[in-house]
Parts: sequence; C-alpha cells; structure tokens
Amino acid sequence: MPLVILTGYPCSGLTYRANQLAALLETAQDELFAATESTSPVTLKSRFKVHVVASHDTSHPRTVYDHARTEKEARGVAYARAKRVLTRDSIVILDGMNYIKGWRYQLWCEAKAAGTTCCVVHVGTPVDQCVANNDARIKRQASEKTADESQPSPAIDAAAKSTDNEEPYPPELLNNLIFRYEEPSTHSRWDKPLFTVPWADETPPVADIFHALSGVILPSAQEPTITPISDLTTTLNSTSLSSAASVTTTRTTFTRGGTAIGGSGSLKPRIVPHQATIQAVQTDHSALYAMEKKTSAVVTAIRAFTQATPSAEVALAQSKDGKGIEISVPEAKEKIVVPAHVATTGTTDELAGPGGVLALPRLQRLRRQWISLNRTYIGRGHGAGQGGLAAEQIGDAFVRFLNSSFGGDDET
Repeated sequence: MPLVILTGYPCSGLTYRANQLAALLETAQDELFAATESTSPVTLKSRFKVHVVASHDTSHPRTVYDHARTEKEARGVAYARAKRVLTRDSIVILDGMNYIKGWRYQLWCEAKAAGTTCCVVHVGTPVDQCVANNDARIKRQASEKTADESQPSPAIDAAAKSTDNEEPYPPELLNNLIFRYEEPSTHSRWDKPLFTVPWADETPPVADIFHALSGVILPSAQEPTITPISDLTTTLNSTSLSSAASVTTTRTTFTRGGTAIGGSGSLKPRIVPHQATIQAVQTDHSALYAMEKKTSAVVTAIRAFTQATPSAEVALAQSKDGKGIEISVPEAKEKIVVPAHVATTGTTDELAGPGGVLALPRLQRLRRQWISLNRTYIGRGHGAGQGGLAAEQIGDAFVRFLNSSFGGDDET
C-alpha cells in the first residue's frame, strides 16, 4: 500500500492530521471488511497496517532546522524509518513539514522502487494561524515552567489541559522555515495526486485519498444511480423485480492484489519502475577478479615477447609473411597483431622502449581503459544474459581491443 507524504507550514497541525488520517484509514478498512462480508463470500486474509512515521523525537527536536548538518541527519533518520515499514501490505504516513521538493521526489522514488503508490496531503493552514499556534505553544511552555516553580492557578490548569503537546519553534526559526517552504504543485509528477486539507475542514478527504491510491471506492462514498420514474416503470413492466433492482443500486467492489471482490478489475494505478528507481544488480566480484586477472595475463604475455624480441625489425623478420608482428597469448584464442607500418614508424626500434608501440605504460593505459568500459557488462546489468561479456570471453575481447588500438595507432 502507499506512502502518504504530509506537507505544510510549521505549526500547521501536521501531527494532528497524520494521527487523524491514520484513524480514518483504519475506519475505512472496517467499513470495507463489513461490506465485503455482506456482499461476497470471499474473505480477506489480512488488514493493511497503518504506520505513522514521525520526523521529530527527543533526539531530533525542532531546533535541528537551525543547521544544515543536523537537519540532514534528521531527514536521514525519518527516511530510514519510512523505508523500513514501506511494503505493499502497509500504509505509511510520513509526518513532518517535508517542505523541500527534492526531498519529496526522493520519497516518491522510494515508493516506486517498492512497487507501491504515493500521494501528497498538503495541510493548508494560513501563515497567520501557524504563527498563532506557535505563540500558543510558547505560552503553554511558559505556563508549564511556571507551574513547576509555583502553585498552579486556574489559568495554568487550563493551559495544562490543552491537547496540543507539541514543542514550539523559536520565532526566528519559524519565520525562516515559512520563507523556505516549497509548496507542492500538480505540475510535478512527484506531488500527484495532491490533496489539500484547509484549516477549517474537520476531516481530510479520506475516501478520495483511499480511492486514488488503491482504486477502491468506499461504500459510503458510492452514489447510487437514480433512474427516472418513466424508465423505471418501463423496466418493471418488461423485467423482473430482481433485474430492476440492479438498475438502481450499485455494488461494493473491494480489490487487493489485482483481484476484484464483488465487481470488476482493480482501478489501482499501475506502478511502472524507471531507471531512477530500479536497483542495479550487484556486481559479481569473482567476475571483476577474472577480468583483472585475464587482462594482466595478456599484458604479461606481451611483455615476455618484447623481452625475448626487443627489436621491431627482428620481430617482423621472424613473422611468416612480414606484414605484421603476431603474439600468442595464453588467455585468448586470437593473436595480438601489430601491423608492420605501425611497428616501424615509432620513435624507436625497441618495441618496449620509451615511445615504443608495446611500451608498458601504454599497455597499462589501454588495459585500464578497457576495464572501465566493460566492467558494467561483466556479471551485472546489461551483460546479464543479454549479449554480455562472459568470463571466458574476456581474453579474446581484450585482444580485439588491443588489435584495434594498434591498427589505428591510437595514442590517446
């Protein structure tokens, strides 16, 4: 089930709305269970668990927003808590301002990676009301401090009975956070679907939220189809009473896991993962080790040949046709081929000398270049059974790369 991201100004009643929405979602599930039992013989195996993830605790108070480091740490803790309980069988409500659009995008990507839906609930409390709520919290905190130092008065008792037990923000920090707030927009795909809950509304639109995320219409939100009297009379005359009843009523449909109960298929949005949310396959460390080992063996074989035959002219004279130098390597079926015009046009006749065509620095540079180009395709990602590079193909592939570099006299 989905991730519900709450957002709004500080002191806008976010925690109250989060707990209220959690209670309403539990009530909605009770309604769906009762409707399912009365209209269909199919029973549900389990309920969706509702989790409210808080962005603040005693270790991360509201003063973390004074510094970027502490704020980032608090967001990391909230992210880990939400990710831990985000599954297809749970509803996660992330309490907090969530005022940064990049942060909401990160949460949206995490929901897509989990294969579930996501929505944003904007608590639309005016700025003046937020300031008033924060001032009331500051007065309550001062009253509680006074009560600890002296005998409580009737006014102090009234403040102590207040249901708002949240910590206040320092006035300067409150104004700063209001100025930094980035409002959600329907033009951003990570802010859709977007539901706004004004301060004057008693309850959020839980039926619309539940339908947008799960594709299930609550029985209390269904509107019966009204048939005109003239059409109803014609229907009663031509059909039976049981058939006519189906014209004027609707049936509850509760879907879960793509299976419809008492109706047609699920209307839940289909989650299509993209490259930003698909976790890359872990690289096979043995494959990387094989790549390093086989390419090193090829370089070692070339190095042994240059030590045995250091002169380019001698190497060309020993070749069968004199058109190029051929070097056999143990890790490949193909041979290293250096054309004659490349071997003789170097700055020196020594194959492994400074500036030589088979100098060790150049061979090592080509080896590192080939590894960086092909490590993505060995044992993971694109190379996992789709034209990738197997361990036994590494030697021949590296030899072909070297032959292409020597044939084109690639010095870059």
